[in-house]
Amino acid sequence: MFDHLSLGVRDLDAARRFYDAFFGPLGVAASVVSEKELAYGPGGVGGHLYLYPVSGAQVAGLGTHIAFTAGSRAEVDEAYAAAIAAGAEPVRPAGLHPDISPDYYGCVLFDPDGNKLEIVAGTMH
Repeated sequence: MFDHLSLGVRDLDAARRFYDAFFGPLGVAASVVSEKELAYGPGGVGGHLYLYPVSGAQVAGLGTHIAFTAGSRAEVDEAYAAAIAAGAEPVRPAGLHPDISPDYYGCVLFDPDGNKLEIVAGTMH
């Protein structure tokens, strides 16, 4: 059901120290390391949890979004249209987004309460 999860953190270096220690015994390691993001996947392959730097008094929820897996591009389109019709605010329309990944097909939106959601068909890893 989930493609990946993202969390906002205050300090990527400190977060990496913690998550490296936390995930090490589980066989999960960093797969992407940059100034803008840190990703983890099984054996250091792929990205199932992404960490992004955020600032402000509240960290939890800032930069957080949940990505859901769709079985096809048509499902992405249908879910996106239904969400917009139900009051969602579009962030990234359903479609190909090669700026994310060559084979990425998906969308991003805010639900009526402001929760950031993504729907992905195929993979972005």
